[in-house]
Amino acid sequence: MASIDFESLKKKVSETLENVAEKTKSFAKDVADKSSDAAKNVAGKASDAAKKAKLNVEIASARNSIKEKYTELGKLYYEKYAGNTDPDFAETAAAIEAGLALIEEKQTEIEALDAQTPEPEAEETMAAEEEAGLAADEVKEAVEAAAEKAAEVHEDVVDAVNDEKE
Repeated sequence: MASIDFESLKKKVSETLENVAEKTKSFAKDVADKSSDAAKNVAGKASDAAKKAKLNVEIASARNSIKEKYTELGKLYYEKYAGNTDPDFAETAAAIEAGLALIEEKQTEIEALDAQTPEPEAEETMAAEEEAGLAADEVKEAVEAAAEKAAEVHEDVVDAVNDEKE
């Protein structure tokens, strides 16, 4: 039988383990570096996205402000030159006048309907409130009765389950 040189074998195993350890450390460092770079890249993109969102909000706010000012300017112009409108704006001014007339007409119709509908008498109101109160009491009683019935059914089920166990 051949003899085994344990010292030589021990040395080779030790060298192999050192090589594996170095390669593992190198691999881990590469992964950590790449992960760090990826994290920085993602963080940068997230930061850019947040900045873009903030800028878009500021743009939208500025657009809304401008729109409000355009509306205000148009209203001021219309009020100042209502009867003496520049011919370039005559069609728009006519549409505004038609809209205002329509609003006034519809408001008059609403007021006429309100005038035709008499206010309910106090007695009628009290009777309706009393009926609503009675109906609420009936609903409450029905709910209580249903709750009692549910409790009874629950007890019956528990008893049946206990009987089955025995």
